[in-house]
Amino acid sequence: MFQTIFNLIVALFLFSLLSFSTSASELTTEQKLSDFEQLVSSMKSGYGPLKYKEESRGISIDVLAKSYSEKIRETKSNGAFYYLIVKFVAEFKDSHFSASLPTSHRANLGFICDMVEGKILIADINRDRLPEEKFPFKRGDEIISMNGQPIDSALEALMPYISSGNLLTQKKMATFFLTSRQGSTLPVPTEKTAKFTISSNGNMVETEVEWILKGQYFDEYIAPKTDKSGHLRNSTAMDFGLVSVKDIWNSFRDESIEADYLCSGTTRIAIPENSTIIMKEPFVAYYHPTEKGNIGYLRIPDYMPVNPSTGDTEFDLRLAQYEYAVSILEKNTTGLIIDQDHNCGGSVSYLEAIVSLFMPTSFAPMQFQLLASKASYLTFLTWLNNSDQYTMEYGELQSVAEVVKRNWLDGNFLTFEKIALSGQLSIAPNNIRYTHPIVMLIDEHSGSGGDAFPSMLQGYGRAKLFGTRTMGAGGHVSSAPSLNFSGIRVMMTKSLFFRPDGVPVENNGAVPDYHYTITRNDFLNEYREYQKSYLQALFDLL
Repeated sequence: MFQTIFNLIVALFLFSLLSFSTSASELTTEQKLSDFEQLVSSMKSGYGPLKYKEESRGISIDVLAKSYSEKIRETKSNGAFYYLIVKFVAEFKDSHFSASLPTSHRANLGFICDMVEGKILIADINRDRLPEEKFPFKRGDEIISMNGQPIDSALEALMPYISSGNLLTQKKMATFFLTSRQGSTLPVPTEKTAKFTISSNGNMVETEVEWILKGQYFDEYIAPKTDKSGHLRNSTAMDFGLVSVKDIWNSFRDESIEADYLCSGTTRIAIPENSTIIMKEPFVAYYHPTEKGNIGYLRIPDYMPVNPSTGDTEFDLRLAQYEYAVSILEKNTTGLIIDQDHNCGGSVSYLEAIVSLFMPTSFAPMQFQLLASKASYLTFLTWLNNSDQYTMEYGELQSVAEVVKRNWLDGNFLTFEKIALSGQLSIAPNNIRYTHPIVMLIDEHSGSGGDAFPSMLQGYGRAKLFGTRTMGAGGHVSSAPSLNFSGIRVMMTKSLFFRPDGVPVENNGAVPDYHYTITRNDFLNEYREYQKSYLQALFDLL
């Protein structure tokens, strides 16, 4: 009898806990509005491009805040509120600015797509998940419709969740998200399957693919990462110097899809058969004979080099590897192709060290307008207190702190002056450097440091750019405090940086001297026409 009563009490207690947990997890309207007001307040005090967005892009935080406050009041669930926050952030068209939701829920279909010449093509298929007898399609087959909608309509439905300063980048990201959904970024499908019409070998084929769901639905809080690959979550000197968009790619990657060209040292372009290979890892470098002499190829995938086994950054080692490759290319070639497509940026100081490999004389480092706030000033003072006072670096950093302080006291939102993060006035060229003509490959997936590097080499007259305009992610990125009630994590742009011609990189990116759009023929044939075209552009410089 006693045992029965005890079991009943335990059962009722557990039920009451479960009921409390379920009801407590639903945020009240007041809590939702409090979180939203916290985000807006953080932006007004700490979002670097805020005034630039309003003055040059017509994006008003006050107008948007009023509109979204009304929408938030109408939400009936946490999920609806969370995704409104994502959409609000995306309104600012800033590839660095992001809201990451408290869930590990995700889904994928086992294949990914790419946009080529405006068409949505199958790019990669996980054959373990989708064997040919089950999914008889191949790379290059065109997606015509998804769940009864024209594929363009399916893309349009995803684009409001994607923050990007470049419309083409936004469309390309939406293309990736068609078949690989991360709940932390955009809604995971509620349907069990997705239905497609696919054009394959001239035939229209109907097929249905099962969504594979993983992770937990809301609200599962994910603690901020402090990994070693450049995704730094705490405010440190290194974080302050981070110009990276690597988190964007992580938002759609799934373990079921093989790693590919994004932020990778591999090449997607056919290596000529008669090439002399300098190295294939951790990046590809080679040269090959042409009618204009030997032409070099050098892959630069990012500016945050990481050891794939340990996750540790290895700046000195990777710089030494690039010095080695450049020394051989300098001796054996008449011109160089730098492949910076799909470059996801990284460390400012490391990027500038790579620039020094191609500069004949001293050059100005990346130029920033920094937040002119008390918090920004105190951050610099903290770094100064942790630095050796009797060094040149200390004096340079102190000069930046004084600029921030003066502008803060003058009431400026950003520093009036454009300055280097380090305070350096110039950077000397590397003793090992490349002196011959350069054509650099750029595209809409190159962002942040991937915007800055081509902008600098173009602006200083050391390279012609070939491809499409880069992403336009023009500031350094840092974490903001998570929203109090929802736990939503926010990464926020804290500055603006500029091309050597004085144009903000934000929303503008680096603009190609030679415009080239990847074709379906390139996509299916190892980018050989692309290769032929960029080589001709280099030949014209020789």
